[in-house]
Amino acid sequence: RSGYDCDSDPCQNGGICRISDGGGYHCDCPVGTIGTNCEIDSLNECDSSPCQHPEAICQDKYGDYACYCPPKRTGKNCEIYDPNSHGGLGRSAETPVDTTGIYDSDLAIQRKRCVANNCASKRGDHKCDEECNTYACDFDGNDCSLGINPWANCTAPIKCWEVFMDGNCNPDCNNRQCLFDGLDCEKSLQPCNPVYDGYCQKHYANGHCDYGCNNAEC
Repeated sequence: RSGYDCDSDPCQNGGICRISDGGGYHCDCPVGTIGTNCEIDSLNECDSSPCQHPEAICQDKYGDYACYCPPKRTGKNCEIYDPNSHGGLGRSAETPVDTTGIYDSDLAIQRKRCVANNCASKRGDHKCDEECNTYACDFDGNDCSLGINPWANCTAPIKCWEVFMDGNCNPDCNNRQCLFDGLDCEKSLQPCNPVYDGYCQKHYANGHCDYGCNNAEC
C-alpha cells in the first residue's frame, strides 16, 4: 500500500511527496513551510520588509510574499519606476518590462520622453522627479542624488546605468566606481536542504549547535 501513499497528493503548498523506505511517505517542503504535509506557514516573509516603497503593501504567502504597489511602481518588490503602471500586484523580475517605458535602451527614445515630461524645466529644482531621473534626462539635474551623479566616476566601456540591477552580471561594471553592477554579480544562496529546513527554522537560536543547520543557506 505504501507505494500508493503519494497518489492522493498529500503534500500542500508545493511540497514534493516521497515514498519512505519503511513505508508511508514524507513531504519535502518548500522554504517557509513545515509540517507533515507542509501545511504550516513557518515564516512571515513580510517581516524583512521586502517591498521597496513606503506605500507598498506586503502580503505574506506560503513560502513567499506579494507586494501590492502604488501607481507608477512595479516589480516583485515595487522597485521599478514605470509611469504607465496603474499599481497593484508587483510583477516578478522575470516578467518582461514594456520596452517603450522610461528605461528603454534606445537613448533617442529616452530623450524624447524627457521632452514629453518637461524635464528641462524640472532640472535642478531641488525636487526629485523620478520620471526624469535617467541618464538621458541628466539624472534630473542630480536632484535625486543629493547633487551627485552616481556614475560620475564609472569608466567602464559599457553604459553601466543601463544594465544596473538587471539580474545579469556585467564584469565591467562590478567595481566601486560603477556601483558593483547593483550586486548582480553576487552569488545567490542555494535554498536550505528541505530535510533540515523546517527543523532549522524551529530550532533557530535555541542555544544549541545543530551541525545540519550550521551553514549560510540555513
